[in-house]
Amino acid sequence: MKDQHDQKREDHRIEGKAAKPEDKVPTYQELLDDALDQTFPASDPISPSAAQHAEREISTGKDEKDWKLQPGSSCSSGPSVKKD
Repeated sequence: MKDQHDQKREDHRIEGKAAKPEDKVPTYQELLDDALDQTFPASDPISPSAAQHAEREISTGKDEKDWKLQPGSSCSSGPSVKKD
């Protein structure tokens, strides 16, 4: 739960009144705290070790994004589509 100071800071940022660019977006810790607030109470415990590898890109058969391709790449990751 957010205290009054945190709520005021978030409202200020959301309204676009923050002075510094880095204050206009939530910090990683704020996002993590918010995610934890939204998941409890839950039957499954949190997995803090998952946050240790947050920067690692993972590609599986279930991912829609192919992390190996660069944006605008001329390669195709799926079946080719015939254009008329």
